[in-house]
Amino acid sequence: MNEGLHLFRGLAPDQIEHRLRRCGIEADPVALARQARNKETKDHITYSLGQDSGSYRQHYRVAVFNLAVLECRPFGAGAAMGGVLRGSGEIRNGVDAVGRIEYRTSQAYPGGQGEDGSEGRRADGWSGDEQAGLAGRSGAGHGQLGEQREDGSEGRRADGWSGYEQAGLAERSGEARGTAGVLYTTAVRALYSLGLDSGEVELRAMGGRRYAVTGIAPLMPVPGTPLPEPYRTASAGLDRLLALEPPGRPGLLMGMDPEFLLLRASTGRVVPASRHLPTDGIAGCDAGPPGTHGVFPVAELRPAPRGEPRALLAQLMSAAREADRLIADRSLCWRAGGMPLRGWALGGHLHFSGVTLCAPLLRALDNYLALPMFLLEDVRAAARRPRYGVLGDFRRQPHGGFEYRTLPSFLVSPVIAKGAVALAHLIVSHYEDLPLRPLDREDLHAAYYSGDKTPLRAAWPPLEAQLRRLGGYTAAARWLGPLWRAIAARRTWDEARDIRASWLGSAPSVSGAQRHLE
Repeated sequence: MNEGLHLFRGLAPDQIEHRLRRCGIEADPVALARQARNKETKDHITYSLGQDSGSYRQHYRVAVFNLAVLECRPFGAGAAMGGVLRGSGEIRNGVDAVGRIEYRTSQAYPGGQGEDGSEGRRADGWSGDEQAGLAGRSGAGHGQLGEQREDGSEGRRADGWSGYEQAGLAERSGEARGTAGVLYTTAVRALYSLGLDSGEVELRAMGGRRYAVTGIAPLMPVPGTPLPEPYRTASAGLDRLLALEPPGRPGLLMGMDPEFLLLRASTGRVVPASRHLPTDGIAGCDAGPPGTHGVFPVAELRPAPRGEPRALLAQLMSAAREADRLIADRSLCWRAGGMPLRGWALGGHLHFSGVTLCAPLLRALDNYLALPMFLLEDVRAAARRPRYGVLGDFRRQPHGGFEYRTLPSFLVSPVIAKGAVALAHLIVSHYEDLPLRPLDREDLHAAYYSGDKTPLRAAWPPLEAQLRRLGGYTAAARWLGPLWRAIAARRTWDEARDIRASWLGSAPSVSGAQRHLE
């Protein structure tokens, strides 16, 4: 619990603000500085501390344990906001409850309204947010409706918003949709970016589904004293789940849905994948942001989940062949990576089940997987952050597992894809033996988000050495060796390259004579 507490304690208020902003989170420096001056105060109400411009806005205090929201208490708008918004972090029969939100208003105002003016509860007793259910599968950031020119010009909707402006945090809210989803994601991401996974986050509503962090209070157990509720129940449930996992996690199951674009090179336009691919199946198209009215612009490969990297990679190759069969237009280029065209951010999402999501696992994926992939990525991929590709980006899934969303699309080459899959499986199987956290360092954290590879190259060798010592490394070495050699040679992939031929076996894998990784 809160393995990075030492990191948080060492951050000055301005450093906290900078970390949050690097991760795409707004922060109130005045409120954070005030909290630092009042560290001895156990609790306070933000709106009672002065007559500043934020005093009259709606505030929320979000309780988080192990990256899951336990409850959210609105305050700052009168008695109608005296209830509790229950989050998705409750443990029921030893299993994480996902996607359930319960808004309990005060007895005085049973029909209290939320920030957007919607009623807190309906006549049948359920809140509107509870009706939303689980978030659908959306991409890591899609472009505009229809086709887009390579010069970055955008198609705009009738309401004046481009599709890309509609994407982002609001569409990646995890277990909940709408305002509650953005609120929850902001709170969890704020804690995680500061080295924490459990505690309370105070947020101020800024309008337009934007929230500014005004306070952070990490959960700090007192020896000999039980945790307060609801943390105690959540902690006991997490302990039960972790105790059930055997060494090496033989029940681990992996899946993925990496994305790519279809580009007409003669015009520099993106062709919607929905013209060639179905919405389901192992090769399909993915929905864009709200308002795209049935246009599914991004292509995906969705191989069937498997327990071993070799079997999963065989499924991936099969999905690529199916995509090639369905996309009959041979004049179309396939592009992958982090941002192969300006304004089009792509993701390489990995899915895991048979393992319990916890902060040490997520931080191991950041440091031992996202960091080496960062060293290999095209310089253009850095433009994807912080809207997408932030450290620790995850989404819980209805099947009980989770999706790791930090990586760019590793379809840039079979060599990269094979290495990413094998490395991810190795890390998740043995994450408790991978304790290094170089990305906790302030300078390396900043370098990651700015795209500066130089300081992170020096941090890589100890991570590689630890990976080589893991019990399962020998089986993965055939796929990891090319990555290690490419990192040592300071080679990168090329996001301007057409990847179609390489997935059909008619292109070379890695060429040591070239600067770019094929």
